[in-house]
Amino acid sequence: MLALMLVMTSSHVMAQGRQNKEKQVEKTVMNNILTRTSVRRYQDKAVEAYKVENLLKAGMAAPSAVNRQPWHFVVVDDKDVLQGLAKANPNAGMAARAPLAIVVCGDMNKALEGGGRDFWIHDTSAATENILLAANGMGLGAVWTGTYPNLERCKAVRMVLNLPESMIPLCTIVIGYPDNMPSPKQKFKEENISYNSFGKKYTPATPVIQNGGFVEFDVQEMSFENPFNIFTGWGMLLCAGDREKSNAMTIGWGGLGTIWGQNNMVTVYVAEKRYTKKFMDKSKYFTIMAFDEKHQNVLQYMGTKSGADGDKAAALGLHTAYTENGTPYYEEASMVLECELMYADAFEKENMRDIPARLYANFPAGVHTFYIGRIVKALKK
Repeated sequence: MLALMLVMTSSHVMAQGRQNKEKQVEKTVMNNILTRTSVRRYQDKAVEAYKVENLLKAGMAAPSAVNRQPWHFVVVDDKDVLQGLAKANPNAGMAARAPLAIVVCGDMNKALEGGGRDFWIHDTSAATENILLAANGMGLGAVWTGTYPNLERCKAVRMVLNLPESMIPLCTIVIGYPDNMPSPKQKFKEENISYNSFGKKYTPATPVIQNGGFVEFDVQEMSFENPFNIFTGWGMLLCAGDREKSNAMTIGWGGLGTIWGQNNMVTVYVAEKRYTKKFMDKSKYFTIMAFDEKHQNVLQYMGTKSGADGDKAAALGLHTAYTENGTPYYEEASMVLECELMYADAFEKENMRDIPARLYANFPAGVHTFYIGRIVKALKK
């Protein structure tokens, strides 16, 4: 019996380990896709040969109609040729200052015949995206610059590379180590999705909530050694927005309590000049999050940087998830409280006494608005 129990325990631990590893791989893959962005400025540093080979392997791993693989890749690291590509295609002007470019071509000798001939465009485009994602995963920056179907540019690139007539240059991928890293754009838009027929509202069959190791709990079970210290130190993280765009900030002011006969209420405060305020003012829901000690850098960074200067979550490598209501939160948090906004109003200076009057006499961020929310979901690790 003991042996059987040990085997069962071992099997459970191994299964849990596989599941955790799968989740981590999923996070890594999604993070690589969602953080990929077009990079047009590069360091004066060569791309290692093994990385170039891996980029090409990634390109050739792309799907291909009838497995014809009608692609050909021209790797360019010669400065004169890079200059020639920049002149041949204005879209690829940054190639003149880059260490590397890969010109993705369609080989018409390998393309399908008849009505399926233009599938070469699908295949080489898929290969191009594979290279872009591989570059991002390797710490490189890259940008897709189109050539085809502009016939004049195709001719110019063909002359620079001495391409035969059977080779059609689809695009030039300019690559290098980033000199600057633009923030990735949030491109998810519900209006671009239809379900089952055109125009049908975005209503997924299962809740859009990335578990991330969370379990839901009854907020009445929350207990604190000292409730007055909940928002002290680096405090909590406040986040508002939607799937298209959101922002978070560290808050040191707030409270949990009872109002209007509801004992699951949260009050938070956001100054008028904070970037997060515009998200709070147009959002029906918001989240506040706690983080354990190993993620205290999140609270410090979010409390000293502005979202107006870039995507703070992406800079920290945080994984954004969404509740069924589409409210954003981060999987790295240890606790998440989703709140439905009940009331919002700004403090009035003429009504202030003593401490607040002295504070706002010289407070660059402006007067705070207080937001009262009702907790509708509580998650913890």
